[in-house]
Amino acid sequence: MLGTRQHTTALGIRAVKALNFRNIGLIGRPGKRSVVDTLQRLHDFLEARGLKPIYDEQTAQLADPGPAQVVSRALLGEVCDLVIVVGGDGSLLHAARALARHKTPVLGVNRGRLGFLTDVAPRELLDKLGQVLAGEYTLDRRFLLQVEVRGADSKVRYEATALNDIVLHSGKSVHMLDFELTIDGHHVYRQHSDGLIMATPTGSTAYALSGGGPILHPNLDAVV
Repeated sequence: MLGTRQHTTALGIRAVKALNFRNIGLIGRPGKRSVVDTLQRLHDFLEARGLKPIYDEQTAQLADPGPAQVVSRALLGEVCDLVIVVGGDGSLLHAARALARHKTPVLGVNRGRLGFLTDVAPRELLDKLGQVLAGEYTLDRRFLLQVEVRGADSKVRYEATALNDIVLHSGKSVHMLDFELTIDGHHVYRQHSDGLIMATPTGSTAYALSGGGPILHPNLDAVV
């Protein structure tokens, strides 16, 4: 993800080489008129600068961008140098999971509620995006969790990547399960509960926080 800074600060603290953003992916949260308006502003802004906006299939149906290039979300990270997500934190998390294997930078525009991750406000969008395109940004790197579900025969039945958290439960909130937790082969505890949440610092403000967990700073190399 990208974090923008004021012009004077960025020149002083930027420690990474500015990336050359030419192909810009656009992803929008469906069902909100304000998202469509923001996508149109982004589209016009990018084209005016000679840059190429590229849409995933769902966002193209939402925004109707005309002759713009449209690809599947799975391919968006492969063809784009930067992806802008317009929506809430949930929209960014879904996009990040699809883009993670390409290590494509993501910039979040808040059209949701809290905006822990999508921290660019719509009113300052074009100014902030202008800073990013000029190289005035810092890269905010987040680590991921990889989950595998194995059967009694040790065969992998399910696998996925998570930016925020992994939740294990029976699918029924009133059904209790017995968990035995080990970390690196060391026994931690057994518990009788309806689920278990494992969260990265990014995910510490989601389900884990609702369950009474701590808020972890994104720079911590830790799991809760």
